[in-house]
Amino acid sequence: MNTIYLKSAHEGPSEAVKSAAAKGSVTIVEQPSLTAEMLLAHGGLITDNQLDQNAMALMREALAAFLDAGGRWFFNGHMVRPLVDGMAQYRPIEAPKRADFDLSSVNPHPLFSGIELSKLETNKGVAGFYGRGCNPLPEGAVALNGLGPAQVPVDWVWARPRGGRIFSHAGNDLGSMGLEWDLSGELTRRIIDWTRGGACFDAWPSAPASPAVDLPLAAAETYGGRRMSRRTGRRVVAPSSGTYYHIHSLEGPRYTEIFDVICAPEQLANILRPDDILWVPCRTPAQRMITQKAVLDRHLAAGGTVVALGESRSDLWLPNIDFTGTPTNWWWWLDPAADLGVRVTEAAASHPLMAGIGGGQASWHLHGWFDPPDGATVLVRDGEGRAIFYEDKVSTPGTMILSSLDPMFHHGSHFMPATTLFLDRFVPNVKVFADV
Repeated sequence: MNTIYLKSAHEGPSEAVKSAAAKGSVTIVEQPSLTAEMLLAHGGLITDNQLDQNAMALMREALAAFLDAGGRWFFNGHMVRPLVDGMAQYRPIEAPKRADFDLSSVNPHPLFSGIELSKLETNKGVAGFYGRGCNPLPEGAVALNGLGPAQVPVDWVWARPRGGRIFSHAGNDLGSMGLEWDLSGELTRRIIDWTRGGACFDAWPSAPASPAVDLPLAAAETYGGRRMSRRTGRRVVAPSSGTYYHIHSLEGPRYTEIFDVICAPEQLANILRPDDILWVPCRTPAQRMITQKAVLDRHLAAGGTVVALGESRSDLWLPNIDFTGTPTNWWWWLDPAADLGVRVTEAAASHPLMAGIGGGQASWHLHGWFDPPDGATVLVRDGEGRAIFYEDKVSTPGTMILSSLDPMFHHGSHFMPATTLFLDRFVPNVKVFADV
């Protein structure tokens, strides 16, 4: 039986996945199309780090049956909704330093055979892409690669007592690592091979890893799930796509109190009121909002407000947006004298959403720029003077707050502290804005 590549992101799968699909060894399935019957008809499953864990939680029984039958699941990302009995919530390394991201082998696994881990540890010299913590080892699981002196098990494999195996990689998709060394395609092919019954361990290692209690990990958090509010007045409504970074950012204790409603994008038609502020979190898979375009148009026509942050392709589901994506330089700050060039405008000084936010708080990296319509208010510009954050009150009867910055993805990934500093100011500002 072949492998399902479960597509949760808007972007297409990699060339290596498409090549495997063309050969018949992989079936690419859009996540909303996945059924229990389809899953049980396959022997392997690969999920990416934009997996909708809320939707997947509804398939826990099917997932367990798939594994009980001997299935193999390659899981990328942070497990914030434990989807299999025996697994626990992702936990980041607490207050990590650079040395805590050093990558080393704990129990050599065939998937990494012949690959120098140093070529996976950094991306353009920046550490942290590979992982910043772990999905704690289930009982009987074996650590493969570890982070830092404590060898926090960022990669592990588990032969479940009831059957099946899970390979956990608690970071950005493993198949996207090693780009500088042209390793991503090879890693993807090996992942596919593993899910199809490829080499694992000839003899199961006897020293799995240190238990989570002995590791320098932050405490687990409580996530309250979706919620509704019938209170009168202006509400802040956030559509969550169930990704780990949305769950951590929207439901985690740091910011959750601002959100009156946390729902799925597909629920907006029955929830949204004209006076609501709709905050679409960054890196929302664009297809989830494209299907809600008519709902958004009605909301703006009624005078509503939409806040849409970066990497969600808002140009595909909001009106009158002219956006140009650019290659991302995430390593600029390695030069102590470097300046990304981001500057807030004079108009930002008096705008309630920008209170306490300067160029430093809006500088981590850039994904693109906008050409706003005449009459829009630009709040932040890049080093070439192009808009990366603006308010549009001219295109519709409503208000659109648009940015190419993606703070919730990075905060939700426990990666790039500058993004948390930005949200520490922007989140309260949105609440004040809602109460005006």
